Amino acid sequence: MDLRKSKYILPNLFTLSSVFFGLLAVIWSMEGTAEAFRRAALAIVMAAIADGLDGRVARMTRTETKFGVQLDSLADILSFGMAPAVLAYAFALRQIDVDGSHAGLILAFLYLACGAMRLARFNVQAERTRGPSNFFTGLPIPGAAGIVATLVWMCVDLDVNAETQVLLTGIAMLSVGMLMVSTVRYRNFKHVHLTLPIKVLLLVMVALIVAAIVKTKASAVLLVLGSAYVVMGPAEWLVTLAWRIRHGRRPTPRAREPL
Repeated sequence: MDLRKSKYILPNLFTLSSVFFGLLAVIWSMEGTAEAFRRAALAIVMAAIADGLDGRVARMTRTETKFGVQLDSLADILSFGMAPAVLAYAFALRQIDVDGSHAGLILAFLYLACGAMRLARFNVQAERTRGPSNFFTGLPIPGAAGIVATLVWMCVDLDVNAETQVLLTGIAMLSVGMLMVSTVRYRNFKHVHLTLPIKVLLLVMVALIVAAIVKTKASAVLLVLGSAYVVMGPAEWLVTLAWRIRHGRRPTPRAREPL
């Protein structure tokens, strides 16, 4: 085996492991028990971790390819589109469809459709843009999936009643779906240069997060962190808009940014 060629397999293995976790999430969601929902949510979180590693490994080993980009998009629609939609429907949204209204099914489909359009837009923009970008256009689909998964996980941990489950899940699915296809910009931390002070700060933050997970519910901590990132995009947009209005500057159209 040519070792120079075999290194191209490594990032794709991380991508395929994300697919595997997405498949597990779908299968466990179909079981319909509280413990199965918890495992399905955790599988989606693990898929997000694997998805974050595949690109980093590809950049470190200089093995980024067009094949890898396409495989990553296909993996994302399963792990972060289909799997969260099935989990949310099986956990809460199907309760709306008891009377045959199919409103829960429509909510799940809207989330999935927004995720698919989000990925399609990325593929188109990626072909037009050269070089790394500091921003995402719209909420990244792994972030949207993380909100859905950790919300379900927290509801199971806290034994939230059925009515609240439906309300929270429905709002979350609609909100992150709309943010995915929006033009709100989210910061991209993939290409941040890590200086020594930043590395020390990150280590302290990780230690604090681990301590919070140990002392409280892991699902609640992860949901809060994910929600903070989701809110960051609209909040930064509002602050920028207010600054421009205060200084008498009209908002200028944003240039399209890749995912």
